[in-house]
Amino acid sequence: MRVIDSIYKNPNSSVNSYKRNLASVLHVSSFMKKVTVLAALALFLGSCKKDDSEGKDLKSYLVEEYAYVHEINGFYIVGSDETYKLNEGSVGASPKEIFEQEVTLFSSLLDQDEDGVVDDGLKAINEGLAKHFLFFSGHTKTEEELSEKQVVEENNLYVMAMKTDEWPFNRDFKGTGFSLSSLTSSTWRPDASCAVWEEVFHTITEAHAKVDADCGFQSGNFYRDKMEADISANTYDIEQQNQEENGQYDKVTATNEYIHQIWLIHHGGQSSALNSLQASVLQHMKDKGVPMKANPDYSKTLGTRLK
Repeated sequence: MRVIDSIYKNPNSSVNSYKRNLASVLHVSSFMKKVTVLAALALFLGSCKKDDSEGKDLKSYLVEEYAYVHEINGFYIVGSDETYKLNEGSVGASPKEIFEQEVTLFSSLLDQDEDGVVDDGLKAINEGLAKHFLFFSGHTKTEEELSEKQVVEENNLYVMAMKTDEWPFNRDFKGTGFSLSSLTSSTWRPDASCAVWEEVFHTITEAHAKVDADCGFQSGNFYRDKMEADISANTYDIEQQNQEENGQYDKVTATNEYIHQIWLIHHGGQSSALNSLQASVLQHMKDKGVPMKANPDYSKTLGTRLK
């Protein structure tokens, strides 16, 4: 309408100019209608796309769709066969190798005495894993797609993940062989660390938080209060990481990172580096039955390999 209005206001405009301008308006209008129709059609077709997990039970779907599946009393560890894209410290790592390490670490953490069954004191954590979580290794997009599957949502599961297109895998990392004088930042990790160790431990502690409120990450929980006291004392920092993550590093996540760092420092034989607040967190983990050791060479078969 703006083009047409300009013709009425300009007595010198020719009829041919008017026709050209009108044709242009009509062409643009027609084009925009086509774009709108195509966009609506795309949305409609997308909404009509059938979810391939619809009507299937969780175990059957996972075995059908993914390359590797292991079950530990209802808790599923799943791996895709997508190529590992990062080669930091472990050139040539295969998706199967990464999956196998995940199974080994979960098994070791749940079986501290290494007799081939879940320890009595860790059965509640195993139940929390099965009720609330699914562990996946593969590319970020595939993990996101799995999170949105109907069968996952129906079971109210949260997908924890080792993102093999983003995070480093190091087959030689044993949770030891490092040293430090103090823990002062959420950004600290040992050199040549392995993201599998971290994500597996996070999943264990997330499950623990579900079954024991004293092991949670919310304001007022023991771990959170100690971390915030550490920050207030200017002996621990999360702001650098928050800036690196564009303000998206929330304190719930920070608390889980905090206890992972403290656990790993203990696992690596460096507990003397912890300040008094951090040492109290370590003691709380021990008192509450958090598994304190992980054996990367665990040799038993805990649970069942499905695929």
